[in-house]
Amino acid sequence: MSESSQVPQQCRHVAVEPEHHHLRIEQGPVPSPGRGEVLIKVHSAGINRADLLQRKGHYPPPEDASPILGLEVAGTVQALGQDSGSWQIGDRICALTHGGGYAEYAVAPIGQCLPIPTGFSKAEAAALPE
Repeated sequence: MSESSQVPQQCRHVAVEPEHHHLRIEQGPVPSPGRGEVLIKVHSAGINRADLLQRKGHYPPPEDASPILGLEVAGTVQALGQDSGSWQIGDRICALTHGGGYAEYAVAPIGQCLPIPTGFSKAEAAALPE
């Protein structure tokens, strides 16, 4: 991470019980943004068809994706990986993640990030990326 604000070591995320497809809250490490990525403090997450299918076990995430549900998020930039473009800590952002959006913190590639449009709430913006 090249630059960050106060980021905890652990955060909560939504996990799926594989046998019953029930959701529960678990603790896990906060992901670190890699080159060309930002860490987002998630305020809202979108729910889309892929999330619903993954929860039922019909859409396994790609091997390189987070096993945590959630492809769309909105929040604020909390940390920057190397080569993170013009994003700054504290920017209001919405993004298409590679999984991991149903968590307090998620990473996203900068090419899949958008500024939250003026007049949009974070809840509304979470539905934009997909």
